[in-house]
Amino acid sequence: MTQVNVLIYAIDQLCITNTKTMSNQARTFEIFSGIILQKNKIAEHTYHIKIQSMDFSRIHYIPGFSIDIFLSNPYYNPLSAVRRYSFWNYEPVYHVADFAINTFSNGKGAQWVQTVQEGDTIFFKEPSSEISMNDTADHYFLIGDIIALSHLYEINRALSVSKQVSSFIFAEHQADIFPDLDHSFPLETHIIESLNPQKIIELISLNFPEHKTNTIAYILGDSKTVSYIYNYLKDNPMYDISTIYIKSFWNKTII
Repeated sequence: MTQVNVLIYAIDQLCITNTKTMSNQARTFEIFSGIILQKNKIAEHTYHIKIQSMDFSRIHYIPGFSIDIFLSNPYYNPLSAVRRYSFWNYEPVYHVADFAINTFSNGKGAQWVQTVQEGDTIFFKEPSSEISMNDTADHYFLIGDIIALSHLYEINRALSVSKQVSSFIFAEHQADIFPDLDHSFPLETHIIESLNPQKIIELISLNFPEHKTNTIAYILGDSKTVSYIYNYLKDNPMYDISTIYIKSFWNKTII
């Protein structure tokens, strides 16, 4: 296998804004605000929220963007916890963005999304991009768990129809799987008991085409499983992958 470029992105799900940072808000970052237009539970552990914000108009959106959402009003609570969520979709005319918020951990982010209501004001930091959308390949591997599903839907939607896409979404329970925004299921899903990494690798080897050329892989999910899959693809000569993008959304050892 030729040398593989790997781009690694990690999201710290337990980011806390400290008092010193809050006291220097104006010099470090802007606080943006928006309104929750819609909130629906779309799977056993996932909510879909739709946010409208005129501050979105100030960004040049590309697929892969995410925002840091404050879980309380940062103007009143300088120690407000922050959670980072990927854009599922962005509509630039009315400045509306969609997000899938998971509740697997039952942590602060999960508690937040269960309590917020339509019409509530939310506060967030300026959107940023952790994964660049790379459309230079002929073939793509899209791999991830349920927490990464909306992000992979967004990547898949952004790819040209001329691209070949092989996908592998894994979940422990069928009830955790949700469709894309158009109610379709464009990515292949697999139910795997206890999300055993070895079983995931076995199924990837059975479902992914071999000897494809000019391939880019996106591997998203919890850090341990992502690392396991990355090492398998990187070291396997059957897969001619030029670049592997890695994004760690969470670590199962963190609560």
